[in-house]
Amino acid sequence: MIEAILWFLAVGLTAVPLWILWRAGQKAASLDFRLSQNDASLLEDDGVIITQMTGLPPNTRIVPNANVVVEQTSQTNGAMPETLA
Repeated sequence: MIEAILWFLAVGLTAVPLWILWRAGQKAASLDFRLSQNDASLLEDDGVIITQMTGLPPNTRIVPNANVVVEQTSQTNGAMPETLA
């Protein structure tokens, strides 16, 4: 009787780490797929923490907790560009 209980305990204690590893692998594969599909819902996903954004246009400001901030600046500071002759 004790031997059967120990076997169930051993199988259970082995199954839990295997399940955790399998679930982590599934989440990683899902994340790679969602990134390749440019899934915008990743920005609001509770299980994803964004630490760095790449591929942003020059002079882009990142404001924490803002949905979208678009600011257009003039490179000529309001003056009309001169044409080359």
